[in-house]
Amino acid sequence: MRNPEETIKRLNRIGIALTSQVRLDNLMEMIVTEARSFADSDAGSLFTVDQGKLIFRVAQTESLEKKSGRKPSFKAFPLPLSRKSVAGYVALTGQPINVDDCYDLDSPEGPVVDRSYDQRVGYRSKSMLAVPMRDEKGVIIGVIQLINAMDEDGNIVSFTDDVQELIQSIASQAAVAIKNARLISDIKNLFASFVKFSATAIDERSPHTAGHTRRVAGMSMRLANAINEAGEGPFAEVVFSDEELEELWFAAWLHDIGKIAVKETVLEKNARLNPDRLNWIITRMKFHTRNKELLRLIDSRCEDMDTVLEEMKEEEMECESEVEFLSQLNTSGFLSDEAEAKLKNIAAKNIIDCDDGQRPFLDEFEYKNLSIKRGNLTQEEWVEMRSHVVKTRSIVNNIPFTEELANVPRYAAGHHEMVDGSGYPDGIKDEQLPLQARILAVADVYDALTAADRPYKKAIPHEKSISILQEEAVKGRLDSRIVELLISEELYEGHKEDQAEYPWKREVF
Repeated sequence: MRNPEETIKRLNRIGIALTSQVRLDNLMEMIVTEARSFADSDAGSLFTVDQGKLIFRVAQTESLEKKSGRKPSFKAFPLPLSRKSVAGYVALTGQPINVDDCYDLDSPEGPVVDRSYDQRVGYRSKSMLAVPMRDEKGVIIGVIQLINAMDEDGNIVSFTDDVQELIQSIASQAAVAIKNARLISDIKNLFASFVKFSATAIDERSPHTAGHTRRVAGMSMRLANAINEAGEGPFAEVVFSDEELEELWFAAWLHDIGKIAVKETVLEKNARLNPDRLNWIITRMKFHTRNKELLRLIDSRCEDMDTVLEEMKEEEMECESEVEFLSQLNTSGFLSDEAEAKLKNIAAKNIIDCDDGQRPFLDEFEYKNLSIKRGNLTQEEWVEMRSHVVKTRSIVNNIPFTEELANVPRYAAGHHEMVDGSGYPDGIKDEQLPLQARILAVADVYDALTAADRPYKKAIPHEKSISILQEEAVKGRLDSRIVELLISEELYEGHKEDQAEYPWKREVF
């Protein structure tokens, strides 16, 4: 006989425990565990009613788990919402079922127990209790089903009326907890969708960054999950909680949101000079060459015309060579010492303008941009591009994240920090740099190397990209453990197609 006072206290504790769990999958497991414990039941299941279907969500069988030494894997699946199954009957009628032997259920209009599972695993389902879960409006949202009540000696007994009443009380609390958890889950899914939409919209401001954030998020989550699964090596003792994985997911999707404040002329810059400016230089050079030819013809009436014409031809060829050189230089990713010297020679020349004045072939702005050693951005433009990290931190810091997501701004703003302190914006290093930020850094660098849509370079082949990652790890810039994990587990497979979906979206069949 149960102590009434102790029973009430225990029900209160269960109610508190259920309302404190907001992860739906964990909550449903907890509901079955608590119901089984209260009823001294060997097995238990939980079903939900979703969109006219019965979803088998949880299955627990203590004796089978002890026998196998492990908890078998289980994935939710839909069933017909029919009176022919015990759970379906209870869900449709709202009537609990409490029988001494479920194999005796054989009414033509009632439920029938499928014995195939018992036969397959060597189990005998006997006493059974199934009760509906009703929300505060009386709507049945699911069913708790318990099998084989056990006495103190381990014998199968019936579920008493007292136990049935208590399990119905737990089912009512469970229904409210599930509705609350679903509401929280739906809010999170809505926020996650908004974050993805915002990040994607910012990426697509430029065709050169479209898809980058999605790929970085996908790679980051694959790395984090691989760390969780590592049974040995440097990450054997590292386990990210569900909340920490969620933080990383949001940080990955928000890491470049600060680019919304970067000028499009910088984001879109795919050459040292824009085509209009380069064409103006070319027009200027050709005009100067033709002007020189005219002046030469006027001043050389008494000279050998064959020699004059030959020299003019050489000057035209030199002009064409310099035009071709500047055109190629404008889109190349690297300025060699030889090319720099040739550029200086061109810049040192003077053009005779229409007023008989002289000015350089290239003005200060043109020379500054054409003489960039690597890529297309000047130092000032690099400063603006790098400022996106600070702007990311400012934007994300103003999002009212809940306590379990409090580190999102820190991780998002740390994706360009390096282990040796050579990164930006703060130059933090070593133990100051969180593992999540290191993961983002590796994912970001890998995607930047392999992306075919960057304005300042062509896509680098996978093998070369891996080599660069390893070199950066040897230099102490990237975390060598993460780089090695990416390579050894081949986490780059499917990188381009990864959709990086929000991993805790509620299943609806």
